[in-house]
Amino acid sequence: MIVNRLLNQASTLQRTQEKMTLLSGENFNIFRVLGLETREVRLHSAFLGELLNPAGSHGLRDAFLKLFLEAIGVEGFQTDKARVLVEYDIGRVTTDYLQGGRIDIYLESAGQYLFIENKIYAQDQLNQLERYQAYRKNAHLVYLTLEGTEPTEWGAGKLLPTDYQLFSYRTDIVEWLEKCRQVAVAHPLVRETIVQYQHLINYLTGRAANDFIKMEMHHLVQESEENFVSAYALKQAFEESQAVFIQRLIHQFEEQWNARFSENVSPLPAYPIYFRLHKESYGFRAIKDGQNVPANEEALRPLATLIQNGIPKLKRDSRHYWIAWKWMNNHYFDNLPPADLYRAATNEEARQHLFEERMQEGQVYFDQFKKLMQAGLS
Repeated sequence: MIVNRLLNQASTLQRTQEKMTLLSGENFNIFRVLGLETREVRLHSAFLGELLNPAGSHGLRDAFLKLFLEAIGVEGFQTDKARVLVEYDIGRVTTDYLQGGRIDIYLESAGQYLFIENKIYAQDQLNQLERYQAYRKNAHLVYLTLEGTEPTEWGAGKLLPTDYQLFSYRTDIVEWLEKCRQVAVAHPLVRETIVQYQHLINYLTGRAANDFIKMEMHHLVQESEENFVSAYALKQAFEESQAVFIQRLIHQFEEQWNARFSENVSPLPAYPIYFRLHKESYGFRAIKDGQNVPANEEALRPLATLIQNGIPKLKRDSRHYWIAWKWMNNHYFDNLPPADLYRAATNEEARQHLFEERMQEGQVYFDQFKKLMQAGLS
């Protein structure tokens, strides 16, 4: 059967790829070993900011910044005097969400500004790009995502697509990093760290690390009409199976989350508060008479102020029902590599390991919230 033959040939190529990866040592990636692969602030913004910084510890001055400006087509920016900051605070977000926030990567030089909004898996915040432009009207805005996707209307606010530039990890950052690697050829520690980061981006974006194997896969699919049609059928079957696995994991994870965080942590008898999941975020909601209570309910306002001061990483959404909430560091399960997804869906031990990683993230904020509520009563 043609589909079986195609699968066997593809499996052979995949095993060849795995052997080459093992021999090259690509599986050892310090960023993944430390569990930082999806951490936007701790890894991606910090690493990119360090490369872009002319005063960075890499010692190559403004060489990487010049290559980046060339990649985004910005001219006239005085690179030698540039100041680069990560998570730059432009003030508290106002109640109308039109000012304030934190800029992921902030660059300025002689009255020129470049702001990079860096998205790995986090969702847009309300009027995020509009707020950055309001801070500096002449700033060049770059919206960086894994695939170069457009910001949502929620995040862009009133800005038009011409007001910002899309940039992707998959192609743009990968190409820039390769140029950086070549520039750093005489600086082995810098060069090899860039190589490690390149491998991580390939992992996150599903890029084939080996061009030879990638081309062999292409040739296999294009070899005949039967192969081409069979590959399409396999693609459809894969996507449907992937969706089934993801939905199964989400359902099982939500059941375990609700069981683990079933405790009412409210200091107010009339307003029970529970720690809940919502899509790719989690947070605390108050309940009264079986209904969610708006976060701006007068009785809840003192708690909201207490949380804002005590756990600043949690956000408040007064227009909806979240007293305090946060995006998950891990992007649920739809970003898992196929092998990891299959193991999690079919193997209990692998599944529980994956769940526990995400549970531990929430546990930290649950414990902080509970402790804060208890202290607030005393």
